[in-house]
Amino acid sequence: MGIPLPGKKPKTILIVGATVLSQVHPLRITFTRDPTSRHAKELEAIGAELFQGSFYDMNAAKQFMSGCYGAFVNTDTYTVGEEREIWAATKLYEFARCTPSMRHWIWSNLDSGSKLANYDPRYKTEHHDAKGIIN
Repeated sequence: MGIPLPGKKPKTILIVGATVLSQVHPLRITFTRDPTSRHAKELEAIGAELFQGSFYDMNAAKQFMSGCYGAFVNTDTYTVGEEREIWAATKLYEFARCTPSMRHWIWSNLDSGSKLANYDPRYKTEHHDAKGIIN
């Protein structure tokens, strides 16, 4: 994490999907469906503040983004499906843009599998396509 400079407050970074990123340091705030999971407990042990909920809960989005300097967002297509992930990613980005303290937004994405395969339905992959659409 480094040594904080005198008079400098550490910046708050929001991590969505951090339980799959348990080796990331330093975490400040993480959003998790299950704060009692082993991964969530590991993050809490290194100082992360846990928020319970889902990334598509827009009522909670404003609360967990408030005061954050940046965000790394790694949503899970398999949990909510392609359409809900696309909708949630769009709304989360909009909320981040309206958060006065937010300066950095990193979206964990992939290339669209369908686009790479010239939209041949044999190669449709919801996970890749949802990430690619947002990209």
